[in-house]
Amino acid sequence: MIVSACNNNKKPGDVTVVSEDGEQKTTMNLSDMEKRNEEMQKQAQDLQNLTPVSMDELKAMLPEELMGAKRARMQATTAAGTGMATAQYDVNDSTELRVSIWDCGGPGGAGMFSLQYMTLFNYEADSEDEYTKTIEFDGKRGIEQCSKVEKDCKLTYFGGKRFLVTLEGENIGIDELKQVSKQIAN
Repeated sequence: MIVSACNNNKKPGDVTVVSEDGEQKTTMNLSDMEKRNEEMQKQAQDLQNLTPVSMDELKAMLPEELMGAKRARMQATTAAGTGMATAQYDVNDSTELRVSIWDCGGPGGAGMFSLQYMTLFNYEADSEDEYTKTIEFDGKRGIEQCSKVEKDCKLTYFGGKRFLVTLEGENIGIDELKQVSKQIAN
């Protein structure tokens, strides 16, 4: 009890929740969350007024080559008023990159933005095996999730003022994913 009372690196508004087994710790800042929530609500409103892009436009956003690997598989779908394009890049036998791009324009896309992106901000989780945290990089806000056991990471960010992008790397670190992000939906 004394150790936790003395270790007070919290900012005003910070709330920390520890799982019942004591392994996972989550920290959220409520005042930052309120301000960011207002900004994101306005952004969601603006997104509702946009016309969704076509599947062909989404597919064109997936580079032919990333990290020296040719695009191996590509798929584009639309459902519930939003479009998504995905591609896989097999860098080598043990390294794989998956890219997903959702169009958040229109009512369905704005709902996807709210559901998938807004809910994860000002969220931190940490366990023995992995961590998740909100980050800022290259002028973007994103969600970084990495395994502590293997070199597997996931980076989710909002790019091009309307696209939700997820980069998932198998045997790819977070710094490499941030480099790849410069080539997608800026």
